[in-house]
Parts: sequence; structure tokens; C-alpha cells
Amino acid sequence: MVTSPMGILLFVAAVYLVFKSPKRTETVYRMVTAFLATALVVVYVPVFVLRIGNPEAWGRLAGLVGLLAAVIVGVGNRGR
Repeated sequence: MVTSPMGILLFVAAVYLVFKSPKRTETVYRMVTAFLATALVVVYVPVFVLRIGNPEAWGRLAGLVGLLAAVIVGVGNRGR
């Protein structure tokens, strides 16, 4: 299993945003919620509903998209 550079970059960005946030608990909660919701939708719809593609590839893609959503939520939560 090889970790993608984009995944590492997004993970580092998420950790940085959590530590820079004045409300760390709220930021982590929102980021985890965004990650889980996005990852579940990206995996669930194509693999289990439409039954297309490789489940392993969809899982990797879901992880990256979920991390991206978590970072976006973290950036949006910085000013609050």
C-alpha cells in the first residue's frame, strides 16, 4: 500500500488547521463530520448502489476527497 503525496499534504494541512484554530474541539468535530459524510457518499453511491468500478480504488478516492472536504471545512472554521 502506497500513500499518495496528495493524501499526506491534505493530512498535514488538516492538522495545521486544527492547531491554529482557537476552537480546536469544534474544528475537529466539523472536520471529522465532513470527512465521514463525504467519504461515505463517495464510496457508497458508486460501489454499493451503482455497482461500478473497483471498490479498492473508490476507497482510496473517498479518502482523498474526504480529506479535502475536511480541510475546506477547517479553513472555513478558522475565522469563527
